[in-house]
Amino acid sequence: MPSAIIVDDSPIMRAQLAKLLELAGFTVVAQAGTADQLLELYEQHRPDLVSLDIVMPGRDGATAAAELRTRYPQAIIVICTSLNTRDKIDICRRAGVKCYLLKPFNPDYAVSVFRRVLNYTREIPLPRFDKLEDAPAPATSGDRGTVSGR
Repeated sequence: MPSAIIVDDSPIMRAQLAKLLELAGFTVVAQAGTADQLLELYEQHRPDLVSLDIVMPGRDGATAAAELRTRYPQAIIVICTSLNTRDKIDICRRAGVKCYLLKPFNPDYAVSVFRRVLNYTREIPLPRFDKLEDAPAPATSGDRGTVSGR
C-alpha cells in the first residue's frame, strides 16, 4: 500500500487528511505540525506522497517543498492550504509540486485528487498548475477544490 506524510499545523486538518488519504488508498506513516520536521520524516519513511500546508509556525510549506524537491526530486507533494497567493503558488510550482488543494475543499474531490496522484507514476495526467480557476465546482456550499499539476 502506498504511504503518505501529512504536515499541517492544525490537528483537526491532519485528522481529516488522514481519513481522506486512507480512503484514497494510502497508509499515513507520519504526521507533523511544522515543516521543520519534513526532511527528517521524508528520509525516515520515504513516502509516496507528502501532504503539506503552506502557512505554519516556523518554516513555511512553500520553502519546505522547494527544499525537499531539491534534495529529493522524486518527492510527490500535494499542497493543502487556505492560502491562495500567487507568490507562494509560484514557489511551489517552480519546485515541482504536483497538486494544490485549496481549503476548505470538498472531501470527495480531495480523495479523487489523491487517487490521481497515486496513479501519477502510470502517466495519468494531472491538470496543469496554472489552471487554478478550472477546478470543478464543489459538491456542497462552502467547500472549494482546486487541483494543479505539472
